[in-house]
Amino acid sequence: MKAQFHLPLATYPDASSFSLLQNAVAVSHHQKADLTASIPLVRMEPVQPRFPSFIDLEKKRAEAERFSNDNGTVLGQTLRDYAKKAEVEVEIQPFDTSEPFVAQTLAELSRAYDLSILEASELMRPLIESVLFESGRPLLLFPSDNFCGRIDAVAVAWDGGATVARALTGARLLLEQASRVVLISVTDDKQIDERSRDHLVAALRKAGLAVDVTAVQANGDSPASVIQAAALERKADLLVAGAFGHSRLREFVLGGVTRSLLTRLEMPALLCH
Repeated sequence: MKAQFHLPLATYPDASSFSLLQNAVAVSHHQKADLTASIPLVRMEPVQPRFPSFIDLEKKRAEAERFSNDNGTVLGQTLRDYAKKAEVEVEIQPFDTSEPFVAQTLAELSRAYDLSILEASELMRPLIESVLFESGRPLLLFPSDNFCGRIDAVAVAWDGGATVARALTGARLLLEQASRVVLISVTDDKQIDERSRDHLVAALRKAGLAVDVTAVQANGDSPASVIQAAALERKADLLVAGAFGHSRLREFVLGGVTRSLLTRLEMPALLCH
């Protein structure tokens, strides 16, 4: 069965980058997957001011909608051009939605695909969190600088928990194309169940992957940065990590590693909640 990847794009108030389009096409090409892009054409709700205003609100609303539509057109055409050059099958799906519901709608659309692809940045964080925690699907997150490479070596942030086990299941498509895995554990952040880790190592080797095990210490630094540094030092192309978060008064309370990866990503990462 051919893999189906999803590219949720932003058009307002900021547009997704061309770097994200290139990465989505590149990873779809390497994984022999089809790519579907969802492009929101944002509709702004009319505003009735409580007091007289010198600002032409109707004009501002029309300009915002036109800005979203123009961004959607440019993103769609640019994606088609990249996909044609890489011989990737791409489908562009524009849709109308009210401004407050963009992230929610993109998360709902993501449920139909094997994984979604986004780019880590503070500006895109509401969309990232929505897709990560509400789609029920894995999220492949790229750093803001370009990547566009083959995923051959995969690092796993292993702590023995259920979230990373679930992330490994979500990474199955990408692991099928890999040849090497390195399990990285931060030993002074959380006690590691070595027996559970050894079972995973045996299973991965039985599946045909070369596996290395690495233990590192944070020593007061961010575990996310230490894990990424260890992964990059071992020339990993992708980091697989579980994502922790829960809703409290509709605001996500994130685990420390998750929070760091969403905004300070140094390498491609597959996250799963």
